[in-house]
Amino acid sequence: MLLEENQIAFHPEDGLIFDGVKDYSRQIAEMLGLGSDSELFQAGVRTVLDIGCGFGSFGAHLVSLKLMTLCIAAYEATGSQVQLALERGLPAMIGNFISRQLPYPSLSFDMVHCAQCGIVWDKKEGIFLIEIDRLLKPGGYFVLTSPTSKPQGRSTSMKKRNMLTPLEQFTEKICWSLIAQQDDTFIWQKTADAHCYSSNKKNDVPLCKEGYDAPYYQALVPCITGTSSKRWIPIQNRSSSSDLSSAELEVHGKYCSCSFFLPAHAF
Repeated sequence: MLLEENQIAFHPEDGLIFDGVKDYSRQIAEMLGLGSDSELFQAGVRTVLDIGCGFGSFGAHLVSLKLMTLCIAAYEATGSQVQLALERGLPAMIGNFISRQLPYPSLSFDMVHCAQCGIVWDKKEGIFLIEIDRLLKPGGYFVLTSPTSKPQGRSTSMKKRNMLTPLEQFTEKICWSLIAQQDDTFIWQKTADAHCYSSNKKNDVPLCKEGYDAPYYQALVPCITGTSSKRWIPIQNRSSSSDLSSAELEVHGKYCSCSFFLPAHAF
């Protein structure tokens, strides 16, 4: 796995404007109010979905911080992002959610990251954001880095504001809060309150009926799932340990009569 300091760096083709992946990761952590990215795990961020992962440098760095990061990108005949990530020893798979849900249960990831991943998030009546909401755990984060060019006769900040207004309007409807913005990076946090979706006056996105939570390439649906799940546990409320107790296993439908559990590092 290419984790040496001189090997973890964004290439020019990645399109990011930061000096390096460590600076970028540290910036995200500071935007979350943390002292450094080494505190992400303690803050509840343990699983990250990286959409359009480029050379896999961001994912490789997060792995070095003991965060489980999965790269997902569309099929490419040449220069496959997924193949590059796999060559680096990083978990990766080909996939997109243009028409179907990703093959993961609801409430699966603590953070979803998109850096110029090519998705227009406010199109199709926000259905792509609804899919991200399905995947995010309560209190989880959506990190979007989307550089914009300065238009003629207008300020860059005004251009960004205009570009993000549709996103801000829709994220309010699905109970997300824009908690931080710095340069071209924006971070939204999903609500930890399951009742927000039904009580939000701005919410015109309905709750899904039962049976919409099957995670096997179902069609994208314009409704909210997971609010009645036993797994609705805010990431900030979990223990700092990576081990699961018997009670936590039961939440996931697993049962064990063992009086103890081996720590994760034992496997």
